[in-house]
Amino acid sequence: MRVFVFDEFEPETSAMLQALYSRSSSSVTDHVAKVREKGSGRFMASYYVGYGHASIGDCGVTTFFLEDISLLACKAVQDNPLYSGQESSTRYIDFSRQRLCDPIGSSRSEALQRRWVDFYCESASGVTSYLKSCFPLAAGGNEKQWEKAIVARGFDILRGFLPAGVTSQTSWTTNLRQAHEHLLRLEAHPLDEVRLLANECRQALVHKYPNSFGHKIASAEREYLNLISANEAYYLPQDGCPAAGEFRYKTNIDNHDLEASSLDLIALRPRKCQLPKSLGRFGVYQCEFLLDFGSFRDLQRHRGGMCRMPMLTEAFGLHPWYFNQLPDALRVKAETFVSQQLSELNDIDPKITGEVKQYYLPIGMNVACQITYDLPEMVYVAELRSNQTVHPTLRWVAQQMAQALAANHPKLALHADLSESEFCLRRGSQDIVERSSAA
Repeated sequence: MRVFVFDEFEPETSAMLQALYSRSSSSVTDHVAKVREKGSGRFMASYYVGYGHASIGDCGVTTFFLEDISLLACKAVQDNPLYSGQESSTRYIDFSRQRLCDPIGSSRSEALQRRWVDFYCESASGVTSYLKSCFPLAAGGNEKQWEKAIVARGFDILRGFLPAGVTSQTSWTTNLRQAHEHLLRLEAHPLDEVRLLANECRQALVHKYPNSFGHKIASAEREYLNLISANEAYYLPQDGCPAAGEFRYKTNIDNHDLEASSLDLIALRPRKCQLPKSLGRFGVYQCEFLLDFGSFRDLQRHRGGMCRMPMLTEAFGLHPWYFNQLPDALRVKAETFVSQQLSELNDIDPKITGEVKQYYLPIGMNVACQITYDLPEMVYVAELRSNQTVHPTLRWVAQQMAQALAANHPKLALHADLSESEFCLRRGSQDIVERSSAA
């Protein structure tokens, strides 16, 4: 038995080193010696791959760092079950100084977006003072952690008034094959910003990895991708949408079959252990509900199922949680302000499309969500997202998922937190900070 770790090579070279296993019995050490002798470029140029090489692209990994793009563009990049990466958090970062992406580009559209951000900024001190009065520091408590938790709670509330056109940043770690395939989808996206971003990403890959990105795309494939985008880029049910506070689900899992085959696996699972993915063979849950777009962004991060990308629209109103967390006077002001903003938006441009309108709507707006999870993913999300540190609007969804699981699978060991949401001091310790230098 021999084990080697070679992670110092460019993604293309790493992919070719792996591909050579399929046509050569030589050790990887022999191939690595050639790379070090010739250099990565000459090594790659010395090989011609005479068979379908898409699988080779699976073996080379690269990372994009995408900055100054709207929250909508971030979500488009992440609308991929194979996505891996991170995004700036509206729950921990002050977004008041971020650029605004304004596709209409008029003085009225700019002013409308700016008013959302102004409300976000002007309300911060009042919300902070109110939260401190509601959740005072306990005697002997850690003041620094408490202060951070208060600030985080303030962002939880006020992020609901940020427009989706505010810019952010996200990373995307992907293999070369998946990069090509997902960029094809993004190049057909309804939003101009996303199509431009996809083109910029592809050009960067062509420049950096010329041996892997010489793909010629047939016009018929482009046309079909455009058709997919027009029909599937956004989910917006025309009728039969759940009401606010309603959680609908259906499942084709036969619990009798599940218990007959896997009772020990579902009944004896300890906390923090995941069910085996093989249990997905028993079927799925499909859930529908309203959730604010801000919290949907966290739900979308789970890759073990299908999570439709909802259209951000004013049709379902701003989630009441964001109003209810404000002091009385500010709540009344906020309700009037949101109503005025939406009225202005509907009058700003008679030709505005639903896709473009999203840039001018706040992320506290409810969206229609549809998720399809197998049993292991349903359990995982219900448990993880019912934790007290999770945003309260998403906690409610996770708790509804847990209750559905408990009703349908009474012998399933379920470790969800069904308690009421409360001020969580742990939020103050959920940070990334630089360690102090050693003395």
